[in-house]
Formats: sequence, structure tokens, C-alpha cells
Amino acid sequence: MIGGKAEGLARLQELGLPVPPYVAIPVGGDVDERAVAELGEPLAVRSSALGEDGAGKSAAGQYETVLGVTRDRLQDAIARVRSSTERARAYGGSADVGVVVQRQVQATRAGVAFSRDPVTGADEVVIECALGGGEAVVSGSVTPDRYRVRDGVVHARAAGSVRTLRDDEAEALAAVVRRAEAGFGSAVDVEFCFDGRELWLVQCRPITTLR
Repeated sequence: MIGGKAEGLARLQELGLPVPPYVAIPVGGDVDERAVAELGEPLAVRSSALGEDGAGKSAAGQYETVLGVTRDRLQDAIARVRSSTERARAYGGSADVGVVVQRQVQATRAGVAFSRDPVTGADEVVIECALGGGEAVVSGSVTPDRYRVRDGVVHARAAGSVRTLRDDEAEALAAVVRRAEAGFGSAVDVEFCFDGRELWLVQCRPITTLR
């Protein structure tokens, strides 16, 4: 009853991959205030609906996400996330929504990485990365750098005059994404961010566009 997003984070943790500390609130459950206190601030509050990030379909982006949350505003943020179910149901999303409360990484660079090309299915890791938080990349509001990593070779297409990832960083990220793919047993897309030089994975789900 914790939903797809929380399940994905738990599986990443089981694989020993870097995940910011979080608390999963089950469908209809209450927040554990003591557990949340150990996360620190600020917090990111996200939906974790049943079937939201499943292998058959994804309802990503249809539920509310609240960032920069302090503990005194946590209950309001949780209520906002849960109240977004009506919009999500219009797009086939579930009304059964768990919530993930996670320590928000102060991202300097962020984006999304696919363990296979999400369009062609080619056997290469595709990474899209931009400066700042990852929401702009996921929403398509900025043009990110794009990296393709195949057989240890990095092909980079920078959106600006300065690349956001060095070759060694792209290679290391590709290796982590392939570990996630092996652990999940299917091609995955992973939302990631860097806090300075430290890499964090904040979400992982199957790529639903591939057979």
C-alpha cells in the first residue's frame, strides 16, 4: 500500500544505490513525525499512487509534487498531494495515493537517465541533464545536455557553452543506471541529481514506451 514511487526507492536501496533518506506514508496512513524529524529540512513531498510507476503504464506528472517543505507545513503539503487525485483519475491514474516525504537534495545539476534509448530501444544509456533541479528537465521547459553512453564511449551534445557532465561522470551514472536495470529486471528511467559532486537517485520506474 505504499505505491509505485516508494516501492521504486526501496528497490534502489536494496541494490545499494544512493537514495536520499525518505519516509513512505501508505495509502490512508498518517505520517510518522519522529521519522520525518530525522530527515531534516527542506523536504520534498511527492505522490506514490498504486500503479503510478508500473511496468504497464505510468501516471508520472499527473499528481502534485511540493518542494521546499518545512516540518510546520508538512501536513498542508501532504493534503495537497492527496487532493490531486481527481486530476490524475481523469488521466487513468489511481485514487489510492501513498505519499513519499524525502529529504530534498540541494541540486546543482539534475536530470533523467534511461537504461535504454526510450524511443528506439537501442542498447545504450541516454542521459539528459541541466543545471539546477530536475523538474525543468522532466517537464521539458529547458533544453538539457544529452549524453549517450555505449560500450564505455560517451557521445555528448551540450545545450550550452559548458557541459553539465564530464565523461567520467556520465560513465559512472550510466553504470549506476544499468545496475538499476539489472535489479528491476527491465529497462528503467531514473531521475537523478548531484549535490555538488555527490550523485543521488530520487526516482526509478520502468520505461513504459518499450515492448
